[in-house]
Amino acid sequence: MNRDFDVIVCGAGPAGSTCGRLLARRGARVLLVDKAVFPRYKPCGGGLTGKAQGELESGWENLVEDGTREVVFYHRQKNPLVITFPEPVIQMVSRERLDNWLLEGAAAAGAVVRDGYKVAAVVETAQGVEVCGADGTAFRGRFLVGADGARSLVRRSLPFVTGAAAGVTLECELEVEAGLLAQYQGRVYLSYGGIPAGYGWIFPKGDHLSVGIGSFTRRVKGLKGYFLDFCRGMGLKVPEGVRCRGAVIPAANGRIGALHTARALLVGDAAGLVDPFSGEGIYYALRSGRLAAEVLYAALEGRERLENYTRRVQEEIAPSLHYAARIARVVYALTPVVHRLVTANPEVARRLVTVLFGAATYEDLWRYLVERYAIFRRFHH
Repeated sequence: MNRDFDVIVCGAGPAGSTCGRLLARRGARVLLVDKAVFPRYKPCGGGLTGKAQGELESGWENLVEDGTREVVFYHRQKNPLVITFPEPVIQMVSRERLDNWLLEGAAAAGAVVRDGYKVAAVVETAQGVEVCGADGTAFRGRFLVGADGARSLVRRSLPFVTGAAAGVTLECELEVEAGLLAQYQGRVYLSYGGIPAGYGWIFPKGDHLSVGIGSFTRRVKGLKGYFLDFCRGMGLKVPEGVRCRGAVIPAANGRIGALHTARALLVGDAAGLVDPFSGEGIYYALRSGRLAAEVLYAALEGRERLENYTRRVQEEIAPSLHYAARIARVVYALTPVVHRLVTANPEVARRLVTVLFGAATYEDLWRYLVERYAIFRRFHH
């Protein structure tokens, strides 16, 4: 295998595979490496919002396991508020299948894929980058993309400046009998107030339920206890020995630091680009992967510097995260008040789902809330 490339991408999730596919399609020599062997399991609710769907190329529709037209909001697993839409607002997919499909797309575009390759070190020099594997092999490139997730080795190895605060999730796949599964299909269940600075969810999939909880602070203790309380409150039995998987959420607040060095960029979770209100990261992974590919291709031709990537993220992604963080600050601090508010005025919840679908922005929602509700005006500064 040739060991010299234009761009080496560490991490073959949605951000890395998108970046690799778009660069390879334009003729760049791209190497995509990932420690996992694909297809691989990925703990994630797997909800594709409208914004994420807009970033995907045709074919993703074949991966859909459930289309949800109803979103049910609870407070501490009680007092449900049902919001119904004429069309599916969130499409449910398996991350194992989605990520594998994206990686196959990158390979079909011409990217060299090396899965099962654990990166041990990355080095940046004035001339380029070197990626060294745990097996002793090394690859050289002109540029590097860190798409290696919340615990990114690339981020820790090079002088980036990111401002994301880490949260945590715990998720499992519950197999339920067909009759019960049918009752959950077409609906997303969300419950806040039962876990500090976060919420629980139930997402229907083809043959099981994706059930989990997440908190946007790492200070929360006893995550498994919160998870079991959530399941009990929602009437779900968790079998003995069921495997739950944890993950880190690098939720952003809209303050973007330096996501570039002279030779490297960070994308997706590695850059901390995760919605601080919903925890949704697929859209931001896809979007940042696309932006990185555009800037890198121009850099390969000598037309741009990598600092333009950070600037574009600040202009095109950061504002949404900033207003999402404002809304999260109010909602998670005052969940009883907020649930009474949305129950009295379901339009608030409907507008929130519309934002996730991509038909409106968090800034639109924030301005709507500030104009109408005193509790949001108190945080408007």
